[in-house]
Amino acid sequence: EASKVEKIFEECHKRGILLIAYHVSLSTRVPLQEDQVRLALKHLYRKVPCLRVCFGEREGTLWFREATNNNVDFKVLPETEVNEVMACLKSYQYNSDTGPLWCARLVADTSSGQCEQTTSMVDNISTGHSGQASPHIPDDNLVSFPHSYHLFLGFHHSIVDGFSAMKICGFTATLLNDVITGKPINDDQLGEFVSREETMELVLAKKALIEADPLLMKKLTDEANLRKDKELFFSRIYQIPEGIEVKSLTLERQLDTTTTRKFLNKCRAEKVTIHSAFTALADAALVELLAEKGVVQDTYNIFNCHSINLRRYWKGDVSKSLGCHVSVIFMNTHTPRNINEIFWDFARSVHQELQSKLKSGSALEEEAFDLLKSDSMDTFEAIADSPSGLVLPDYNTTNMGDVTALVTEGGDHIRVTRVMRSISNTVLACTHVLHTFRGRFLYLLDYSTRHLSTETAESFCNKIFDNLLNVIQDCI
Repeated sequence: EASKVEKIFEECHKRGILLIAYHVSLSTRVPLQEDQVRLALKHLYRKVPCLRVCFGEREGTLWFREATNNNVDFKVLPETEVNEVMACLKSYQYNSDTGPLWCARLVADTSSGQCEQTTSMVDNISTGHSGQASPHIPDDNLVSFPHSYHLFLGFHHSIVDGFSAMKICGFTATLLNDVITGKPINDDQLGEFVSREETMELVLAKKALIEADPLLMKKLTDEANLRKDKELFFSRIYQIPEGIEVKSLTLERQLDTTTTRKFLNKCRAEKVTIHSAFTALADAALVELLAEKGVVQDTYNIFNCHSINLRRYWKGDVSKSLGCHVSVIFMNTHTPRNINEIFWDFARSVHQELQSKLKSGSALEEEAFDLLKSDSMDTFEAIADSPSGLVLPDYNTTNMGDVTALVTEGGDHIRVTRVMRSISNTVLACTHVLHTFRGRFLYLLDYSTRHLSTETAESFCNKIFDNLLNVIQDCI
């Protein structure tokens, strides 16, 4: 049976929200042929279990089942469409009854100079999807790989999370290299499609603890009520115009290798993770935006939400476990007006709270508490349809750390030069999407025009990265 999370993602899919798209930049020794890519994707379909499932209903209950449709949803698109592909895949309608619940698109990159070095420490890659295609990461070793392509992979969120999707990007590059070289490809499966049963056992154990502890129940109830009554800070920055078309838009930034190394070294020296430091940077930027709009307070209670990989709580080897195993940690950061004067002290306090919530299994506790709430929405349709009824964080984050090993380098005939990911977002205010790849910090802001204008989103991004450069300026 599909889990509650998977059912919610199916309802969201029907409405064109919370769909995942990945943009993988490739460089090859020789031009790619369409039939080579199609064959590699057929092998991918055959070898990756989570790509072969679809939904089926039995006695009113939604289940996963093996898809009977063996066709791969793949197209080669003209270069003129490269900037529209991500937006298209983030609202794509899959056939949930027959599958596949994923698709692939290929666009040749014939632009010149895509691998040139840049003198800027922070590259502004794109505004929405109307600018130039995202460049490949500069690499002096790519002179033997002169042909460049953009491979786009779209996914129904019920079958993958970030960990699974990144691994699939790596599988794709490896299989494509094998097809180019003519290497025989066996039937060995690349991973296992794992249900949420192990997670649910942990959640039910947390549920029993909550039921046996009235004080814990009260604490969780009070925290939930505070979140429910919280006004979204962006509503005090941006007034939504009448009749605006609600869209999911994107901004991208990336740091060069030197700046990435400085940022990482500074975080280590200050004993915080990159994630904690970035959360503090986002808080500082939001405080600046609010102050510019005349919202001046001694302390700002910023409500943020952080996606985590639930495999961290499982026993045994989880490296082959594919599927959707994501949950969230909620935090209220009491951010002082003078945050920039005490930045690293504040970042350490964020780090301590995040680590405490990770170690205590806060995400599992939230899922358990959700099972106990009497006012929980009765249907998955209601959850997907009622953005006004949802508790909205001021921002969300999804951080995968260094994904280089997950994505792999391809092989002798192909190199992955860059990978970016995005999720359709018309309900949430914005999501900070971050990871590092091949020594570069890559960042994307998914934002909804329901809550942010493009001008506000640009200003938010600029303040984050201006502050980042400022707090690492003393780092060698």
